[in-house]
Amino acid sequence: MLRCGHIGRRIVAAVSVGCAVLAFAGLAAAATAPTAITGPVTTVGATSADVSGTVNPNGSATTYQFEYGKTTTYGTSTAATNAGSGAGNIGVSATFTGLSAGTSYHYRVVATSTAGGTTNGADGIFTTSGGPAVVTAPASSVGTGTATLNGSVNPNGRATAYFFEYGKTTAYGSKTPVANAGSGTAPTNVSAAVSGLSAGQVYHFRLDATSDTGTVQGADMSFTPSGGPGVTTKAATSITSSSARLNGTVNPNGLSTTYYFDYGTSTNYGSRTAVATAGAGTANKSVSATITGLGPGAYHFRLVATSSAGTSTGSDLTFGSAGPPAVQTGSAQGASTTGVTLTGSVNPGGNTTTWYFEYGTSTSYSSKTPAKSAGSGSAPTGVSAAIAKLTAGTTYHYRLVATSSAGTVNGSDVTFTTVAALTLTASTAQAVYGTIVTLSGAVWSRQTGVKITIYGQAIGSRSFSTLGSSLTGAGGTWSFPVRPKLQTAYRASASDGTSATATIGVRPAVSLRVITGARFSTRVVAGSSFARKTVQLQRLLPGNRWKTLAKAKLNSKSSAVFSAKVLPKGTSLIRVAMSVNQAGKGYLGAFSRTATYHR
Repeated sequence: MLRCGHIGRRIVAAVSVGCAVLAFAGLAAAATAPTAITGPVTTVGATSADVSGTVNPNGSATTYQFEYGKTTTYGTSTAATNAGSGAGNIGVSATFTGLSAGTSYHYRVVATSTAGGTTNGADGIFTTSGGPAVVTAPASSVGTGTATLNGSVNPNGRATAYFFEYGKTTAYGSKTPVANAGSGTAPTNVSAAVSGLSAGQVYHFRLDATSDTGTVQGADMSFTPSGGPGVTTKAATSITSSSARLNGTVNPNGLSTTYYFDYGTSTNYGSRTAVATAGAGTANKSVSATITGLGPGAYHFRLVATSSAGTSTGSDLTFGSAGPPAVQTGSAQGASTTGVTLTGSVNPGGNTTTWYFEYGTSTSYSSKTPAKSAGSGSAPTGVSAAIAKLTAGTTYHYRLVATSSAGTVNGSDVTFTTVAALTLTASTAQAVYGTIVTLSGAVWSRQTGVKITIYGQAIGSRSFSTLGSSLTGAGGTWSFPVRPKLQTAYRASASDGTSATATIGVRPAVSLRVITGARFSTRVVAGSSFARKTVQLQRLLPGNRWKTLAKAKLNSKSSAVFSAKVLPKGTSLIRVAMSVNQAGKGYLGAFSRTATYHR
């Protein structure tokens, strides 16, 4: 122990004052929190991503991990990894797996040391690649033991294969041969014929598509093979205000067969055409019947055929003034700094229908894609549209809109976020007055030699001012040191775009030292005087709670003195604190370093 009046500069120093002893843990080499800087994403796939960052242990044993999730509450983290105990920056990285395709994720690096606590890096955002868009459509040509399975696939620019799963339950069990869907960017209709089915048995099926981003499964649908003739209902023709021709095909499958059409204003039908013969052949035969005396509105119809093997019913179709189209807004695929592909599906409901996407930075939208035709069918059709000239690092709203003579239908609102052209992170969100904070980031192009201009706006200022510039290095990364005097917002700008804003809060610097006469002195330093502001002497209680033992007003030099007599006998862990209200506008609440005092 040092003698009274001689304060040694050691890792642990003690000062004896009468019968009291004040020990400072780290008077000359105080523990410093590790530095954590979230870096750019280096690789993004459909279900995985590689991220980077920088950690400086600042001389204490340190571990790091990355937190990630769909919101800034994260929820998932990588395993803690040793960063050593050096005093320089080290590059760190991690791989996230099990991600959802076409989804935006937040992430940050977190560093924890044995002496300096935990430091969170700034929040970063990336979007995984989207897989193929898949729509299962109703089965057609359902006959005796046979059917054609239908759907559409949008490869979204990646080589894609597809197949149908089918079976008597949603576990399926059988599948069609794998076929090529190409690598285009628009929906492509696909189909596959299946046979050997059991008559009268309900079958489930769905369309699956696979690319290097993974496998996407369409919705489940079902059909029932008939035990009688093969029957297909086809679109009505020669439609007038009071009549129409109903059409279809019948395969008698070698047995004498008759047919008729059910029709009406609902799927209960209620009317039928006269029974006619389809012969006893083994090939599809086109059949038709003209109906008259119709009124306004939509009509349903289907073809029905009967032989000694049973009765087969074709699918329901409509004509006339059908209902409005059905619309489903899909996911946004392949987001970049300035573009994205929007997807969805439209069921025209039997009327000639057009569609387009509305999009914008709010649900008022303000922009839309060119209108395109969805046809006049009665099954869902996959649609997509590529949009460009977007702003980097911006969240957009969009929805699919379809219009026919029966009205206009709006799909649900969905959002996506474009990739930031320029990122900005701060080494800490809170700094003590006089310390240096490192701003860093990367340009999306990953080019070196790009000029980055840094701007700052202190609280109370009306606008940002230029602080300086930096050139990007390897991988398009950059950094710039700042020393904020009070709460300041920072942003960076380059030719590719402007970063998001990072705000750094500032704590006044508070000192605590022993002086003669069993007293402690404190001083508060920042960009302005704290004369007549109140500070508190606090003692740590069990449960990690701080109790205020005494208060003092700072003098004209922003200093104050406390008596050690307010402390109980024994050992106390103490500090001096200034509340955020006393610190004033532009400052956070502040604390001195803690000290151990023996009385």
